[in-house]
Amino acid sequence: MRIFSTIPNLTKEYSNIVVALGTFDGVHIGHQNIINKAIALSKDISGTSVVFTFSNHPLGVISPKKCPLAIGDNDYKEELMKELGVDVLLNIPFTTDFLKLSPIEFLELLQDNLNPKYIVVGPNYSFGYKGQGSPDLLIQLGRHFGFKAEIHPVVYIDNKLVSSTLIRHLILKGDIKSANKLLGKNFRIQGQVISGDQRGRTLGFPTANMEIKKERAIPSNGVYAVNVIFKNDTYRAIANIGTNPTFQGLTRHIEVHILDFNLNIYNEIIDVEFIDKIRGEKRFSNADELIKQIKTDITMAFEFF
Repeated sequence: MRIFSTIPNLTKEYSNIVVALGTFDGVHIGHQNIINKAIALSKDISGTSVVFTFSNHPLGVISPKKCPLAIGDNDYKEELMKELGVDVLLNIPFTTDFLKLSPIEFLELLQDNLNPKYIVVGPNYSFGYKGQGSPDLLIQLGRHFGFKAEIHPVVYIDNKLVSSTLIRHLILKGDIKSANKLLGKNFRIQGQVISGDQRGRTLGFPTANMEIKKERAIPSNGVYAVNVIFKNDTYRAIANIGTNPTFQGLTRHIEVHILDFNLNIYNEIIDVEFIDKIRGEKRFSNADELIKQIKTDITMAFEFF
């Protein structure tokens, strides 16, 4: 898969381009269906599948105070697009220049650089200045610009509409199991291991500490069964999100205790995949009570694994 951070002219290199348009935050099951539809159409016409998305949420430019917390980062988005089989990913920064484009100007941009045969979107997709472009308008203008618009229906799971908004809500309240079902995969956070207060090591449970990025959706405080991916190897672990109330902590962070693991990974990048929540955050009267609870948490985690 080729990745571009600026809009290239692909018309000389590729033919019969099929474009999937969307923000695709989290690349959940609904997003996957849209992208898979574009891939299937491109194969039907011996063409090229292209995903056109933004590396930052448009609301971060349009109305920063309304910008939602991100479900996934760009590295994860790119990895998932590659796994789905996308040929070309345009992961473009959303800027004030994009903000000013009318629906027709946006489609002219696509025509000049991609000349798509099909454009695939979800039913709630909007484009152009102030979101004036709708799926119905896309269908109408497609006749003029020489493409056919495919509007993929919404996806329901357990009678719930799959959406980034719902998934974000589930993550924030710690309902990881439900969020994962709608994502179609385990919710994941990537970050660098930073130096902590070394308390976990003195308790007999050394932890890898990760700072919480303010722009990311982070599960509610508590203990979770997780997988840790480090250099393409996967390890079972438990993660604690919170402030360490037993020791009067103030800063919210993520601590991960990797089971049967003794490598030094300070400053390394790890991925933490959340499987399910074990319990909420608790304050213990002393370290011995905490140690006893951690042992219980590990036993419960193995049930989730």
